[in-house]
Amino acid sequence: MRHLAAALAVFLALAGCATEPGRDFLVFFPTAALTLSPAADGLVAGVARLAAEQRGAHLVVEGQADGGKPHDAELAYQRGQAVVAALVAAGVDAARIEIRPSAPPAETTGLAAHKVIIHLMR
Repeated sequence: MRHLAAALAVFLALAGCATEPGRDFLVFFPTAALTLSPAADGLVAGVARLAAEQRGAHLVVEGQADGGKPHDAELAYQRGQAVVAALVAAGVDAARIEIRPSAPPAETTGLAAHKVIIHLMR
């Protein structure tokens, strides 16, 4: 399962890099995990490079987790914070990053819901 998640993250990183400005990037997390995988670290570093190229752009980070319990909301927030910390460590000015609460659609569960969305906005 870990290899599938890593392969999916790499695929999404490549797909995200092929789209136009105003793009979204997805960082997936295993169940109950808060740390970024090596593939996710690579994706975040790529987003940081794109943000550096687009000086006027800002980033909106939305953490998500499945389930409707307070623990799930906290997990989603902590995942968002982990991605923000990685973006800042990769050189993005924290003032350019906004973190927002978010939730996946109700029918989305499992790995598909264990993610952080990074919106690179102009």
